[in-house]
Amino acid sequence: MIPPLRPTFDAALRDVRASQPRFRRAAAGRLAEPPDGRESEAAEGLRALARDPDGEVRALAFESIGLLQVADAEEVLLLGFDDRYPPARQAAVMALAQIAPERASDSIAPLLTDPRPEMRFSALWALSMLGPLHAARIAAALDDRDPEVRLAAARGRGARGVSAPADRLAQLLDDPDKSVGFAVATTLASLGDPRGAPLLRSALRDPERAFTAAMGLGDLRDSTSHGDLARLAKSWFGSPIVRAAAARALVRLGDAEGERVLGKLVRSWRIEARQYATELVGELELTNLVPELARNLRRCSAGERAVIRTALQTLASTSAEARALLASIGPANHPV
Repeated sequence: MIPPLRPTFDAALRDVRASQPRFRRAAAGRLAEPPDGRESEAAEGLRALARDPDGEVRALAFESIGLLQVADAEEVLLLGFDDRYPPARQAAVMALAQIAPERASDSIAPLLTDPRPEMRFSALWALSMLGPLHAARIAAALDDRDPEVRLAAARGRGARGVSAPADRLAQLLDDPDKSVGFAVATTLASLGDPRGAPLLRSALRDPERAFTAAMGLGDLRDSTSHGDLARLAKSWFGSPIVRAAAARALVRLGDAEGERVLGKLVRSWRIEARQYATELVGELELTNLVPELARNLRRCSAGERAVIRTALQTLASTSAEARALLASIGPANHPV
């Protein structure tokens, strides 16, 4: 018997004690979203699943405990730090940072010297969630012997706004692991530092990294990469999401071609392209594209309508047309 993709809440509570692990795994995910007033039942079920014999069930339970902010779960999460299943150990560390940020530091910080690299990695991400208080500890991890840990340190410092010494980060641009160097380049770009721009320009030719590279170069307003960004934005054979990121960079460089490309992507038959382009129309305040958003409203799903509404809310400060369109579609739960 195959379990439902998303069991009902009551079914998930029953499946906490199901004999087959796949039912308990489904339950662990579902209990993170209890109906109003039933949070305590969900918490009880998750605490039980956190001690499940199946490692994947435990990992999912720890993750859901963090999402649900389950009170009084610190003890079971601390036990999870020594779980025999590595993903469960990592999930326990992240969950503790979510449910008890004030008290989590003392338990998580020692993991930065743990012999297991996945625990050092998880500790870095958890501490970066706790803010700039741990900037020095995160900086020290830039010298970790494991490239994945150095990668987390480079990314975490920019992602959480932790003030990183740019000179210290820049030393890792030549890291033996190219992924670390690229992560440093993107973090430096987020800090407005152009020293990683050459790596980002090279990455425009890598399908796996072109999106991130284009975003970073756009943030830097890197005019040297203009030609490559223009070719990427106009390429019909590339990913529409990458094309949109390149078009964003062109707009930031003052090239009208960027707005033209985004206008085409807003009309794309691919929903993910339309939605991302719509987000960028709002971010970049491209009021000339409000009529395109109006056309999409006539034939879009509820999810796409929400994306359009968010863009219009940003555009409304400078566009009377956007304000009128927002007024015409009513509140968020109003059908179009």
